[in-house]
Amino acid sequence: MAHGHNSRQPISARATSRVPAESGRETVVRSLRGLWMMARVSEDGGGSAEQRLYDLVALWDAETGRGSEDLIQAACQALVDGLDSPTLRELAGASVNDSSWDIRELVTTSLQELKIPTPGTVPPGSALVPGGGVARRAGVDSLRLEVSPTPRAGGDFHVQVYVNGTEMTAAGAGLGMDPYRILVPTNRLVAVSEPRTVPIARCDCGVYGCGSTDVTITRDGDRVHWDWSLEVPMMRGVSFAAAEYDAEVARVAADHSWETPERSAGRHVLTDVDRERLLTYNLRPSWVANDYRDQELFRVALQFNGDYQVFVDTPWRGRSPEELAGEVCATLAHPPRTWHATWHAIIPSLTTLPEIAGPSWRPERP
Repeated sequence: MAHGHNSRQPISARATSRVPAESGRETVVRSLRGLWMMARVSEDGGGSAEQRLYDLVALWDAETGRGSEDLIQAACQALVDGLDSPTLRELAGASVNDSSWDIRELVTTSLQELKIPTPGTVPPGSALVPGGGVARRAGVDSLRLEVSPTPRAGGDFHVQVYVNGTEMTAAGAGLGMDPYRILVPTNRLVAVSEPRTVPIARCDCGVYGCGSTDVTITRDGDRVHWDWSLEVPMMRGVSFAAAEYDAEVARVAADHSWETPERSAGRHVLTDVDRERLLTYNLRPSWVANDYRDQELFRVALQFNGDYQVFVDTPWRGRSPEELAGEVCATLAHPPRTWHATWHAIIPSLTTLPEIAGPSWRPERP
């Protein structure tokens, strides 16, 4: 194996105290059992040794070397689990101080020797089986979904995801997604014929993108597969019996017991508003909530051409969420020129009124 420098020594020369030739895998597990995250492997439901090694390689950042310690420990655990090859042994004896280039060469060669596919080449919903090969994942996992308040102030809610009894969004990016992002107006967790990727968790600050966990949902006959990406909460994909999955996803979407009046009105507006009509004016709903400055005003925010944000306020006046939402949708069904609206430019250089503005439009006050 060629290297850009001569600092690497073979494992027999530089790490014999960790992996003596005569004891091999047994010594590895005795010396590194406390370092390797055995609880993670157990929590993740095991799978084949090939799958566990594949998952760790997929999480490793070859460019920065981030995750090298976990990767080296994964190679040690792979030896314990029964995998073996000359280069895998060298990878198990590597150091986090080795260059990411050297480690990458060891990883590539180890996968080739063990006939493990390159990360990214295994289809969603599939798993590596002992001895090589790929098989359809069994639908043995369980799913429970729950909408609850977040720890953040301001009436924020999130959809928490429990897989096999363990809450996943906290283990991922931090918080579950707002119900408006994944349940309203359409339930994005529904498994359809084409795989689709859905955000499932956001940063503790409340912003998706600051921290993010996604899941790719794949319907596969009598099973539904989830494969995690970005900030993954566990080291394997999960698979559910389709009938049980469908029932749970439908149940959480139909359960409105958690809703405040504000949230209930928002759901009705987002579900019932005529989006196609709004699009004829290049308007798209952005968010709905009570005005933080006046809780007696319900506010709909829309984006116009990506250049302006437009706000339409409707007073509660003691009405039910359904009654309020009905008036909001009726107002938005009229041409924008007839609205009593406020606006501000998303692009600071824009100082003129939006072209769809009517005589009752005013600049948004700070």
